[in-house]
Amino acid sequence: SLRGFEKNELEKQLEQLRLHIKALEGAGRKGKQKRRTLRKQMEKIESSMKDELGNERGDSCRHCGSSSCSSDCWGFHGGNTRMVTKNRKKSDGGEKTSANDGNDAEIKRQKQRSRVPSNQRPAKRLKRQNDISEIEELQLSNPPSKHRNDATGLRVPPPVVRILRSGVKGRWCGKTVHWVMNNEFGESWNGLTQEERDELLEQQIDAGLLRINGKPVSSMMDLNDMPTALPIPAKASEIVLRNMDTIERIVHWHEPPISVPSKISLTKHTFPSTIVSNGESTASPLLYCINKPSSVPVYPAGPYYANSLLMMVEAQEGLPPKTLIPLHRIDRATSGVLLCANVPSVARVVQGRMASSANENEGTPPVRKLYLARVKGKFPTASSENLTVPTEYESVASAVWCGNDKNVIDVNAPIAVQLESNKDKSGSNKEDKDTSNNSLMHRIVSGDGKASTSRFKLISYDPKTDQSLVSCCPVTGRGHQLRVHLELIGHPIHNDVEYGGIDNADTRKIQENISAQSISNVSAATSECLHDKAVTAAEVKAAIRLCKCCNRGLEGIKGCFNSAQLLGCGHSIDLHAYKYSVSFEQNTSMGFIADLPPWALTFEGMGPANECLSWIN
Repeated sequence: SLRGFEKNELEKQLEQLRLHIKALEGAGRKGKQKRRTLRKQMEKIESSMKDELGNERGDSCRHCGSSSCSSDCWGFHGGNTRMVTKNRKKSDGGEKTSANDGNDAEIKRQKQRSRVPSNQRPAKRLKRQNDISEIEELQLSNPPSKHRNDATGLRVPPPVVRILRSGVKGRWCGKTVHWVMNNEFGESWNGLTQEERDELLEQQIDAGLLRINGKPVSSMMDLNDMPTALPIPAKASEIVLRNMDTIERIVHWHEPPISVPSKISLTKHTFPSTIVSNGESTASPLLYCINKPSSVPVYPAGPYYANSLLMMVEAQEGLPPKTLIPLHRIDRATSGVLLCANVPSVARVVQGRMASSANENEGTPPVRKLYLARVKGKFPTASSENLTVPTEYESVASAVWCGNDKNVIDVNAPIAVQLESNKDKSGSNKEDKDTSNNSLMHRIVSGDGKASTSRFKLISYDPKTDQSLVSCCPVTGRGHQLRVHLELIGHPIHNDVEYGGIDNADTRKIQENISAQSISNVSAATSECLHDKAVTAAEVKAAIRLCKCCNRGLEGIKGCFNSAQLLGCGHSIDLHAYKYSVSFEQNTSMGFIADLPPWALTFEGMGPANECLSWIN
């Protein structure tokens, strides 16, 4: 994209392209294609310089910035210019006849019917194949019992050398490599000064650990004829990223520990053949009801790969990688029911029923959910005083009694995403409160948010600990919904430090040291480091030599992971998805129940047969 460049920068690029073309003039037919490519780029720059780059244009191309683009510019992201061009031709040539409109509609319907599903498109299939190859090559798929320390219950897989690929995002276009590495990959620089960052970046580039489109950045800097007297970070600041570029980083990959049992409990449910036909797979359609432990992410994300739930369950059950399809989301810190399918046809049917829950308000909803939570204080009952919400939220939120037994609380409060996750809402001293575990998608109650409704009912109260066991039902399905609503009415979930829970600083530091030491011990015990086949032996040695976790001791490990990832606080909360029920149009329903968590059994009279564990929606 050229929209981020000033006029003098475009003139500089134009002059450099002219010099390249001049150098290729003597190459004859051998340089014909290169000259043609360079001339196209020059034409695009000249066109952009003529346009008013400072003005926002609703019909301008998002790639080249030109308002006259016909979608034939470089790249494949032409924005909506094809539709704009079509409308212009339509207005110039007059309105089409109704017959033609009918033909266009029929053609559009045929295209929609013949469109390949997203999971079968070539790019998706290629990515899936590459992911499976990496998993098998680096031996990342293992049952939970492997790499698990029976004494501590912590699972830490051995480190490997991986290639992390990141496609250039829109906000990166026009930015330099040095800027992107400093501002977008913060996990690489935590705890380092700017001088130390530049020194580490210089070493990474010199060792060939940073690539653009498969080419080492060091070789690209040599081709740019930059002054050799400049330091490498200064040279990296001259390389500008473009649309469709890919940044590749070769890293010594460490994963934070998780607390997991030696075997993850699950049940398999045969999917009725009357609901879906399985013509696309040889496997029998099954639904897996997995009792997810807290602190374990569902699928690979962030610093987790081998320590993800699906990876461990597939290895435990003897399934090939990438077999299970999760049907809904559940927070990493939450435990309980996770439904997965083994064939896409089952996933589409169940997810369709889940999506229809918000549209069916009469009668029994197609999907019912029941959660259990251990919260602070004595939860209100029907005999309690009137329910209230904080004064600042009275205009947008409410809490009222509902239900036939008059013991169910209905909370209505819109939820929005707050990107400034580390903002201290309480106004207390930040030194007394650790906020490093807060997610990047922190939720708050806001009038600009999406409508959200939850229902709660008291099950039991323990006066010794001043804690209540509450059944919860998310009527809508917003992220962190139950956690936000319970904090709103003054009863935050136990251990949920992101939403009002209490953090014990001493316990947090002790657990962080235990986790960091476990990572260090596993790294020291790893004699042979597995690596991607595209990485050379020299690059493997360089990645290990420049690894913070390996060379900076426990403090280096703590700098790579936050408190929640080191199981200090926020990694596990007392919120448990206890049971789900899914009904289908053929008057068929399926129920799924997970075992009760240990903290729920500490309340008096609790057990699976407890009548208070019935649905509240």
